[in-house]
Amino acid sequence: RVVAALQADVARLEGQLEELARRHEKTSAEVFQITELSKEVFSLKEALKDQPAAPGLSEVEALRGQVKALQEQREQAARDHSAVVALYRSHLLYAIQGQMDEDVQQILSQILQMQRLQAQGR
Repeated sequence: RVVAALQADVARLEGQLEELARRHEKTSAEVFQITELSKEVFSLKEALKDQPAAPGLSEVEALRGQVKALQEQREQAARDHSAVVALYRSHLLYAIQGQMDEDVQQILSQILQMQRLQAQGR
């Protein structure tokens, strides 16, 4: 009876030993994984240090201001262009109708003279 009890204790202790061995292996694997992740985090931090700094908030705001100013300039240029085109169209319409301003007639005459001189120079 004592031998059977001791054998039961030995079997129980062997089971506990096996369980501890499994836990040790699992813990070792987790420690290894944590170590690998720590190395990767360190590498990423080092790589991040080598990267140029991200633009700060003030830089972003400055760039937004530049974009807005350029958009306004473009819109103003488009309005100016439309006004010039409308003016030319009205001058052409008046020319077709035979109602041309003296200034416009004089400028057109100068343009024609310059074109003749260029053609003669060739």
